[in-house]
Amino acid sequence: MSVLDELRKKADEKKSAEQQEALANEQLEEIYQAKILPKMQFIFDSFQETIEYLNFLKEPVEVRNYCLKYPQFGNLFQSNYRINTDGRIGLADYNRLMQINVGFFCEAKGEFSYRVESEPLIDKEIQFLQAKKLSFDWKHHSPIGSPAFTIFTVQKKVPVAFRIEVDYKQSMLKVFIKNHENLQSFSKSYTPEELDNDFLDALLCYFLRKDKRFVKVDDDLSIERRNAIKAAVQSKAASYQKKYEQAPPEKPEPEITKKNPIQSLFSKFQRKS
Repeated sequence: MSVLDELRKKADEKKSAEQQEALANEQLEEIYQAKILPKMQFIFDSFQETIEYLNFLKEPVEVRNYCLKYPQFGNLFQSNYRINTDGRIGLADYNRLMQINVGFFCEAKGEFSYRVESEPLIDKEIQFLQAKKLSFDWKHHSPIGSPAFTIFTVQKKVPVAFRIEVDYKQSMLKVFIKNHENLQSFSKSYTPEELDNDFLDALLCYFLRKDKRFVKVDDDLSIERRNAIKAAVQSKAASYQKKYEQAPPEKPEPEITKKNPIQSLFSKFQRKS
């Protein structure tokens, strides 16, 4: 092959790859325009209307016993809702929505203090409070003859964030929730087909603390998980069965034949599955 032929081949390969990439991008854009954008607009309109009502009514939602880790928070109230679509404070192009951000505070008057000892725990505590974006202060104490310790003082004001974001390359939408309860974070991806009226109602019910099922993990195992468990149990049962059959009998079997316990367990699993 001549040098020119090699260059032609490389150029053809690059051209083919660019054409395939352009085709893939066209398909992604078609899915976005047809399936994802309408759902994002639907969610945005619903959240915006909900926030307008909440801010107008000025009826804070009570959050009882907000945090297990810090019971000193006690009961908080969520209010001061805001919404944006550009990650800052403004609204991006309604016909090109890529994210929806809803924020508010769960707060009450006052603050609380607590003591932490040992440098590793103190550093860990600072990192945790900073990650949760809490307003806090700390003062280190090194008394003579006693272990050093730090007093943390935390404001009873928790920033909460809901974010719906487009995963453009996967043609999916991701939901992120931070600090809504117990300073925990939640994230999950959804197909456009899953974002129907029931999804929105469940999300808003969780948002307003009327129902917690939105973030509940489904107790039912997936088909893939069931098959994996079944295969593992079958393999283990077969191994024990082989070992059981190869072992020499210690005593003659009585008139009433004993059942093989491994075989019985395996049969029970088969009947359940």
